[in-house]
Amino acid sequence: MQVQLSRRKQGSNRWHKTKSRLNTLHGKISRQRLAFAHEISCTIAKSSDIIVFEDLNVKGMQQFNGAMVNDNVMGMLTELVKYKAEVNGAVYHEIGRYVKSSGLCSCCTHEHKLGLGIREFECEKCGLVQCRDLAAAKSVANTGEKELIANGILVRALPKSQ
Repeated sequence: MQVQLSRRKQGSNRWHKTKSRLNTLHGKISRQRLAFAHEISCTIAKSSDIIVFEDLNVKGMQQFNGAMVNDNVMGMLTELVKYKAEVNGAVYHEIGRYVKSSGLCSCCTHEHKLGLGIREFECEKCGLVQCRDLAAAKSVANTGEKELIANGILVRALPKSQ
């Protein structure tokens, strides 16, 4: 559609019809993205009583990855989860932007220096081979739990599911 519009003479009837179809298509994509964000945020908000997110520098990520980060709905998703968690009576907490979460061993919390291309790593201390993203998620959960306990919001952590 974009190519078709660029080949039309600006201001002509065909240009206006193509522009209208392109706007309709962009609206459909926007509504699909919003529906997806609502679906995912409902799933997250209903799945747990304690929800911990990591505060990400999305503006900074856009400078390096551009459209890839710009197209995702991360900012909208965090706001929707925050709102739906409050409605459902869940605790929503964000850990700080500068707290180390990636590259930590989920077993012994040993810090590793990892490049962005490394998706799995072996801990130098305990030898456990783990997925970088899963280890980061566990680290975010543990950090959030510790901060909530320190703030007096959470008294006792429930056992984690296996």
